[in-house]
Amino acid sequence: SESVRPTEEQVEKMFEANPSGAGIAWREVDGNGPVVRWEKGLELEKIQELCAVVPLPYVAHFRIPSCGGDSGALCHPFPVSRESSVALSGKTKEYVLFHNGHWSEWKRTMLDTVLKSGKKLPMGKWSDSRAMAWVVAHYGIGFLDLIDEKVIVFGPEDYDVFPGTGWTKVQEGLWTSNNFWERSYGRGG
Repeated sequence: SESVRPTEEQVEKMFEANPSGAGIAWREVDGNGPVVRWEKGLELEKIQELCAVVPLPYVAHFRIPSCGGDSGALCHPFPVSRESSVALSGKTKEYVLFHNGHWSEWKRTMLDTVLKSGKKLPMGKWSDSRAMAWVVAHYGIGFLDLIDEKVIVFGPEDYDVFPGTGWTKVQEGLWTSNNFWERSYGRGG
């Protein structure tokens, strides 16, 4: 959501189409300057509430698990950090990452990164999207140009959109990674 908020009904349809939890990230200014705040593992009512009140621009994500299982900790976003936290809420002066799709090379790339960096792999459940955030923390955001995935990295002062297979313009200022939710789910779908 760049300059327009989704309606309560649109959020409900998005959640019903992707019912394994939702997450959201937005910008705030705290005592140390601009930060990104996030909450994830959210149910419908909470994501509707946050989509209606957090400052624009923001990014919301609705999850269908393609790997890693059904877990609030694996909802998006993931902080782009070497710790790759699965915390359900937090703030960072760095970027957070949202991903739509399935990155089939994630395990091989993770193994290569661990072996080349000599770093320990953080604890917790893993998915391709968490792995992507961890790998980007090691190799930089430009890594995303090489993997042809649909990704947004959202920072305290800017964001970058990686097109993958493209984005859907719902209306001026409101984009989604697909429009399946419009056709198949919700009241009137």
